Amino acid sequence: MNHKEFLESLVCPLTGTPLTLSEDQKTLTSEDGTVYEVGDTGIVNMLYPKELLPEDAREQYLYDQAFLRYDKGVSWVFETLNHSDEAATRKFFIDLMELKPGMKALEVGAGTGKDSALILDKVRPGGTAVLSDLSPNMLKLAQEKLNTDDVNAHYFLGNGSYLPFADDTFDAVFHFGGINTFSERKRAFDELTRVVRPGGKVVVGDESVAPWLRNTPTYATLLKANPLFRAEVPLEDLPANIENFKLHYIFGNAFYVMEYKVTSTAPEIDIDLPIPGKDFVDNWRLRAEKAVD
Repeated sequence: MNHKEFLESLVCPLTGTPLTLSEDQKTLTSEDGTVYEVGDTGIVNMLYPKELLPEDAREQYLYDQAFLRYDKGVSWVFETLNHSDEAATRKFFIDLMELKPGMKALEVGAGTGKDSALILDKVRPGGTAVLSDLSPNMLKLAQEKLNTDDVNAHYFLGNGSYLPFADDTFDAVFHFGGINTFSERKRAFDELTRVVRPGGKVVVGDESVAPWLRNTPTYATLLKANPLFRAEVPLEDLPANIENFKLHYIFGNAFYVMEYKVTSTAPEIDIDLPIPGKDFVDNWRLRAEKAVD
């Protein structure tokens, strides 16, 4: 997928309707007249809504200010968490995506590109990696750092709750380190899942100290020092059309990573199937009707 093909693949992040690409390939326009600009380095501003919700705007501002010191700060955090091996852990959760050369992957929240580099290595040669972030400064730094030989790399500023792609576009989607602060987290999980083909993988992670550690002395100090670690794993926000769900605790059991495969339909319970071997009619529906709440 070359740059023009990437631009032509983008859709309205709200409605999913096609966008019109200008002849000079500098703008994309939606049916309602909203204009999305293509920067000089090819980064497309697909942010929606144009005026971000307060929590998202706050995160964008903080990351824009911290982009030059971000990597050093994050590595310090991981080192404090049981002296974790950052490189090995990042490799572990990127491996969960089950990527192969030639595949197409999306990373939401690419930051400065640490995980992006591993994704690019997995899909090269010939694959496509689409990398996005809320922060212009973070994404520009990632674009400058990454080696894109033998692979197609495309960049856009975007909100993970409004992805500008058609259904089933990617083989896998990855996000790490921001979902807990998303203003519309349930919608974000729906979007991350929607753009992955059936059978593809979604891998998502963020802060959340494992329940069995929250009352221990050092972890209690961590929770007090940084409220982000108090977050619960957002299981209630997952969509219905998934299978093979797994939950991992990483970085000293202070972060989680969840993985699941996307299915074409949600599972169903056959509540009317008769129980075999019975000489009378019995099933889940009848049992529910007789049950006392």
